[in-house]
Amino acid sequence: MKVAVFSPLNPVKSGISDYTEELLPELAKEAALDIYIDGGYKPSNPGLAEQYRIIAFDAESFEPEAYDAVLYHMGNFYDAHRYIYECLKRFPGIVVLHDYVMQGFYAERYVATGNFHPYQHLLEKYYGEKGREIAQSIKDRSPVPIWESPEAVQFPLCEEIIAHARGVVVHSRFVHDRIRELTTAPITVIPQHGHIPLEFDTASIRQNLGVVDGELLICAAGYVSRNKRYKQIMAALHELRGIPYRFVIAGEDRGRILDELPQENRVDFQVLGHLPLKEMESVMCASDICINLRYPTMGESSGVLARMMGYGKPVLVTNLGSYAEFPDYAVLKIDADLDETEMIKRFICALAQDEDFRLSVGREAGAYVEQECSILKCVELYTRFIRECTEGDQ
Repeated sequence: MKVAVFSPLNPVKSGISDYTEELLPELAKEAALDIYIDGGYKPSNPGLAEQYRIIAFDAESFEPEAYDAVLYHMGNFYDAHRYIYECLKRFPGIVVLHDYVMQGFYAERYVATGNFHPYQHLLEKYYGEKGREIAQSIKDRSPVPIWESPEAVQFPLCEEIIAHARGVVVHSRFVHDRIRELTTAPITVIPQHGHIPLEFDTASIRQNLGVVDGELLICAAGYVSRNKRYKQIMAALHELRGIPYRFVIAGEDRGRILDELPQENRVDFQVLGHLPLKEMESVMCASDICINLRYPTMGESSGVLARMMGYGKPVLVTNLGSYAEFPDYAVLKIDADLDETEMIKRFICALAQDEDFRLSVGREAGAYVEQECSILKCVELYTRFIRECTEGDQ
């Protein structure tokens, strides 16, 4: 089986770059792979060019008939996925939909091109008068854009992408059930894969982060966004009494969102910026408690969450969307309601004061990821689904 894979790779700053680079070696055992990337960069991992054909995509020379399947990794980051979007419209294939709500992609496309009409047209095509209202709100620079609103899952703007898909891979039942209403094409759920945990000198890492004896290291990771509930997290940490801790964010605040947080609930925290995958994992590994909240949900799944759990860490998650599908014994679920801040505080207190509880939840998290989300299991599901879709095309 020969497969063309379209995906960003590092140094493109996207979790999908990391996801794909981890998946490729195992998928290559089942299929011959050619990797198509945007022509504006070269992969930072030189070993990739030694293992696969890395091809700068050119629409005029691409020959889809040379492949049994074309696999598109589609996400919300316009700069990373614009070439994939254009290719998909011209050469339909199997879509791995990493983000259900694609509003941000199209809004970034509008900003990048300066052309408002295609964005407005799609919104009106799929949502009528409501779509026209959404388009106008974006044009008027609404302080709460649709992709930061609880309404986002009702108006995801992924319909055009799904219309060109000959098969769809999603990472949760939450998204599967919504995509099922949009297409008759085959759909499968393949969870965010786990990974092989690395060994780190956690004592040195904690020292470098300024953690002293007796302090907890609390970690959040990934790009800073408004729906990751930093306002509520900071308020909860502000209310902690008698629990020494250090809070780090292993990610980049490219929108300066943390600057908008209320001053009255400010706590000391450290933003580490965008980190290479290994460095980000080292921070997770050295942490005592991890936080990965999301509300409103965009239907997203989190590779960061899988990594945190894979390192055997207790993780606080929002009880919504794909996160709600994890068993209660493997994560600590918090409802995004009036008691959210209080529950964040109480869980952190419980984990801080009871080491056995902290370690127990972490062990369950690690065991769940190892059993249900192993990369070998995920590759088996990919291979089976690709064959199913290609057999259907014959």
